[in-house]
Amino acid sequence: MPRSGSPGPLMERLEAVSDMVLRRTRIPGGQPALLLGLLLSGCNDEKLDGPAPATSVAVGQPGTPHLPPELAPKPNAATPAPAAPEAPVALSVFPKQPEHAGPWFVVTSPAAGVYSEPSFERRAKLGWVRAGGRLPLKGKPVSTKNCTGGWYELVGGGYTCGNYGTTNLAHPDVKFAQNQPKLEDVLPYPYARNAKNGTPLYKTVPSREQMLRYEPYLEKKKDEAVAENGEGAEKSAEKPPAVAAEAAAGDAVTRPASIGAIAALAGAAIDPTLTEPGLEAEAAAPETPWWQQENIKDRLHEVTLSHLEADADDLLAKRMVQGFYVAVDRTFRWNDRTWYKTTKGLVTPSERFWQTAGPTFKGVELDGTTLKLPMAWGYGGRKQVASYKIDPETQKLENAKSYERRAPLVLTGKKVEIAKTEYVETSEGTWVKSAHVRITEPGAPPAGLAPDERWIEVDLSSQTLIAYVGTRPVYATMISSGKQSKIKEKDHRTPTGEFRVREEHITTTMDGDGSAAGDLPYSIEDVPYVMYYHKAYALHGAFWHSNFGTQMSHGCVNLAPLDAKYLFFFANPDFRAGFHGMWSRPENAGARIVIHD
Repeated sequence: MPRSGSPGPLMERLEAVSDMVLRRTRIPGGQPALLLGLLLSGCNDEKLDGPAPATSVAVGQPGTPHLPPELAPKPNAATPAPAAPEAPVALSVFPKQPEHAGPWFVVTSPAAGVYSEPSFERRAKLGWVRAGGRLPLKGKPVSTKNCTGGWYELVGGGYTCGNYGTTNLAHPDVKFAQNQPKLEDVLPYPYARNAKNGTPLYKTVPSREQMLRYEPYLEKKKDEAVAENGEGAEKSAEKPPAVAAEAAAGDAVTRPASIGAIAALAGAAIDPTLTEPGLEAEAAAPETPWWQQENIKDRLHEVTLSHLEADADDLLAKRMVQGFYVAVDRTFRWNDRTWYKTTKGLVTPSERFWQTAGPTFKGVELDGTTLKLPMAWGYGGRKQVASYKIDPETQKLENAKSYERRAPLVLTGKKVEIAKTEYVETSEGTWVKSAHVRITEPGAPPAGLAPDERWIEVDLSSQTLIAYVGTRPVYATMISSGKQSKIKEKDHRTPTGEFRVREEHITTTMDGDGSAAGDLPYSIEDVPYVMYYHKAYALHGAFWHSNFGTQMSHGCVNLAPLDAKYLFFFANPDFRAGFHGMWSRPENAGARIVIHD
């Protein structure tokens, strides 16, 4: 979790800037560790998906505060609809808050737990609510045991501690509360991809002087602009000594610095496993910070998340690696600059980012008649999937229509081999090459399946997923599972077996260090619609790539955001309105996840 900062300086600036709706929330003392453990790392125990190449991500304009249409807030938005008209949701419904006259409890801390009894016991946890979330209460506190603010009983069951919020809806913390996820949109939050190494994440907005100190490239760019008017030398001489030194060094150094030197500059302990032989003496020499070195692009796998926080102080929380993602709570203007406030309560300059729109691919709801198994989709780099007519007697091929990539194709189940190439028949009577499509291949149902039990099957060989009610398939789509490699450090294959959803989170942050050369550190704030089923493995939405049907991840099952959202509300445990995460319990058991090759 981000460090908690004092709201004083920020509130003073709020008075001067009406649209800068930022406010840090102090974590009350005694918050249970389990709340701070809600932000889990990604798959393969530590890892999830690293940022995809920019070519695989739909992006907007750099640093613009205007969101893409599908991410922009809806004016006077009504209660979230179950789904868009073109994709009706029959079995996956957003939870709705009950009609309630009050009182309401608003969470003002980063998170508040909900328990089956007025106790912080781990066995009693039901779920958690994010800052800004609202919960309907039955009345006054029922107990103050281990909770000075009192335990409130919720409408619908469960208890939450009053230390982590307020029932006063006029409280300033409520006025400046964090925005809640927009379940009716493609993605629950706007997301932005960091475009530069070293981008700062501040605990509060910096002054102009602080910006120049923490972002020396700003002064350099200013001088370059002035130099075009013939005044560069004069302006450079006016720079503060520290800024002038860094600007003179530029964004590169003539020789590479060891990671030991980087750590030493940041005031961090030197990791002996990252110190290059023979360069121990060099580590103490003052060198250009890692994020300003031109050659760092080839050595980013040596940089760890701990290095990014090594120079943190009262203002700076950490720096970012190119390709990291933040979830945006809101944008605001300050000191002639546009800023993002992230959902973690930190602020960062928007011009260092590209806004990212989630892929709009979505699987199909199966009705058993017009839409039924087997289903197929085109995948890979081709934009279209060619189809053919086949003469049944001569087996001669004739060009037919082309299908858009990832368009759902209903198959008849018929196959034919011509010149050692297999073709499969569509319901329209055309034939496509089986190598150009991903085809659902259902396995056997799990043992002891109840008639109306909801469960999910993942086929790694075909990179497809099918959701069932009992033995009836109701939804099908493509996935991206873990990348396989003969090199142990790069082998991120998704484990097979039968599991149950252990916990669900509307969003949770996933990050990790590179495990081998070529594997880069990654950090993705608020990965959407996460269902953990085994250790740190999960089904979750992926907005940073659109290569569904191809292995892409560090072990998790990547889904298009719309697929992830459908399955999130389809599967058990049943999700409650106002919650941000829920745990499986005996009375609300998680859905089965069956994964096979």
